[in-house]
Amino acid sequence: MRSQREVVSNENSQRLKSINSDNLDSPSAKFHQIADRRDDQFSPTVPSTSNLHLRQRITKLFSRKLDWAAIRKMCKEWFKNPMNIVFFIWIVCVVVSSIIMLLLITGALNHAIPNKSQRDTWNEVINQILNVLFTLLCLYQHPQRLSHFNLLMRWRPEDIFRMRKAYCKNGTYKPNEWTHMMVVVVLLNLNCFAQYALCGLNLGYKRSERPAIVVGICSFVAVLAPAIAGVYCTHSPLGKDYDTKLDNNEAQVRKTAVKSKQC
Repeated sequence: MRSQREVVSNENSQRLKSINSDNLDSPSAKFHQIADRRDDQFSPTVPSTSNLHLRQRITKLFSRKLDWAAIRKMCKEWFKNPMNIVFFIWIVCVVVSSIIMLLLITGALNHAIPNKSQRDTWNEVINQILNVLFTLLCLYQHPQRLSHFNLLMRWRPEDIFRMRKAYCKNGTYKPNEWTHMMVVVVLLNLNCFAQYALCGLNLGYKRSERPAIVVGICSFVAVLAPAIAGVYCTHSPLGKDYDTKLDNNEAQVRKTAVKSKQC
């Protein structure tokens, strides 16, 4: 396993070469400069803390023989949180509505509902229910996503701790973590805005009057953005293990350098 310093130095040298080859006044070059300054000056100086996520606990639990007693205990602990109960109800509603929608689309309910106008009405009702459910989820999650975007823009030591716990595996330092977190957070916020636009189209227009192309684009972005964010968070450096052991002297030198640049 390569050490953290080797990974950071190699990636930084490659990015610096790409920046020098571009126009320094371009938006992409300015973004790279901001990312380099935040990743190099602030992130390495903040020590990491171990943070075992729920998904890692589940993976560890299922990696060996199933312990049903432990699974029941975990479920009981999970349901003690009222928000988890609400989320479970939300999942059940989405699953049931999606199954009914699939049966209507595939024609499996044609015998039960022979009238086409009635099937169209049911289709519209289920579509509006799903639209409301996903919009409510975005309304619940969007304040936190906007807060994370604000933390990335400030990027103070206490902000770095919170962002690592939310997006980094084990809550530890990752190379170029600010840049990778920004990609994930932007995609998640894009998901919310696309869902709001889709909700406005569904509520503001009749089914026959909705612009199909705009609805398709909004639906595509609303579904694809969080999917890409999840895959990116898992397969990018945010979801990988690195040797994060830094020498105390080196960490102290970096802290001193950051303070001198801020003065």
